[in-house]
Amino acid sequence: MEFKRLYMWVFYRLLEAIFFLFLALLEILPPKIFRLVSMPALTLLIAIVVPRRRIIKNLRRAFGEIYSAAMKKGLAKGVQEHFVRNLVDCFVQLNQSDHIRDIATIQGMENLLAALAKGRGVIALGAHIGNFVLAGSRLGVEGYSFHTLFRIPSDPRIGTIICNYLPPRLHQRVIPSRPKRVAVRQILSALKRNEIVFILGDNLKKGKVQTLFFGQRVPSPRGPVSLALRSGAAVVPLYLIRNYQGGMELIIEPEIALHRNGRLSEDITQNTHHIVGYLEKLIRRYPDQWNWLTVRMRSYHAEAAGTGQR
Repeated sequence: MEFKRLYMWVFYRLLEAIFFLFLALLEILPPKIFRLVSMPALTLLIAIVVPRRRIIKNLRRAFGEIYSAAMKKGLAKGVQEHFVRNLVDCFVQLNQSDHIRDIATIQGMENLLAALAKGRGVIALGAHIGNFVLAGSRLGVEGYSFHTLFRIPSDPRIGTIICNYLPPRLHQRVIPSRPKRVAVRQILSALKRNEIVFILGDNLKKGKVQTLFFGQRVPSPRGPVSLALRSGAAVVPLYLIRNYQGGMELIIEPEIALHRNGRLSEDITQNTHHIVGYLEKLIRRYPDQWNWLTVRMRSYHAEAAGTGQR
């Protein structure tokens, strides 16, 4: 336990040093030179934080033999490369307020406007796909009040950077996910003001609803659905992906209609299944832009066989 605590302290201090070093470099280097200087260091960091072996393991569970071993290695490499490029854009955004407007277009703005017209706020359903950090920045720079639910690390210095330093430069506010009751209160308050709350729905490691994801059983959080049913907010899928030309596109899809049968627990379960199914389809479209580390997949078939079910 002591070793793990020491390891995490060293890791957080490394992240902190990289963060402030890169900000200092941005003050003296043109963006193109900064990219050349920063990418090798960020490539090494991502190799540690987003290990290729774990990505390939999840790809194997998700796709089985549909993809060859070479294809899975290529996808895993693509995931890491996209992550590095996205991090570079995040750093440039911290130094140049309008950077996100210059690099990203918006598709489907009419879907967001239609949802906001209902006056009950919008739960922007996202995933760890593309540049999820700057998704809110693209709308925030246009003047929309945007909040992101974020799990803040326990390290207080990193927490201070995330909560106090980043929001004004990224044109969005942060709602810490812990403590849970405070987070729920802040989310409902923002929705009541008809604002946008961005929730990443693909944290499929802990949750009270068992769903199937790529044929594997995963524990899914019921938070996005529960909050939407409780507040009446519209659930609008939103994600910022990199296109084949190297540019960024903020895609805003039509509102997801939620089923309401009058029995809250059943409504939460049914709609959570629906949302996880949607996320699977989204990830199938962009498998090299999702990090594959926010899910803990357990084989449904292996589980059934272990309990004697057929």
